[in-house]
Amino acid sequence: MKLNFRRAQKIGALATAMALASLLAAGPAQAHDALASSNPSNGDTVTTNPGKVSITLTKAPNTDLPDSSIIKVTAPDGHVVSTGKVTADGPTLSIAADIDHPGEHTVEWRTVSADGHPIDGKFTFTYAEAGASAAATPTTATAESVENTEQAATTTVNDTEPDNTVWYIGGGIVLLALVIIGAYALGRRKKIAADHTD
Repeated sequence: MKLNFRRAQKIGALATAMALASLLAAGPAQAHDALASSNPSNGDTVTTNPGKVSITLTKAPNTDLPDSSIIKVTAPDGHVVSTGKVTADGPTLSIAADIDHPGEHTVEWRTVSADGHPIDGKFTFTYAEAGASAAATPTTATAESVENTEQAATTTVNDTEPDNTVWYIGGGIVLLALVIIGAYALGRRKKIAADHTD
């Protein structure tokens, strides 16, 4: 029993050591740098040409290898609008880009993290010309002005329509007078005819 107990202790200690070693090995792998932010932001809409696109990582990347960092900006028509080389300023990587194509732009980036592992990612943003946005969306004041103008025009048209009520009443009175006169004349004729008969 003592031998089995000692053997179990050794096996338990070995298992604990292996588990601890695996955790220590997994630590650096899980500590890879990651994208913290970007400019423009993912899903953002810009109305002016920013002139460049930047990404900021959680840690400064490894820049020892030449051309190890790449940022590519693609316009909606598939044309690559990023130019020149990527510049590094601490954890921020930037590249010049002429953003003047309306629509969704795709940004693909790749670099080497501080621990030497390659990392990459992709995000999108939309460019919309400020003039086009303003023309497509009229202001509230403009919309209200148009609505008031339409209402005024409708009111003017309604006010200029003739009022036929007076004519209807006058015509009815004349018609009633003619009926009374006709009935009176017919009655007079019958009376005269009766007098001659007598």
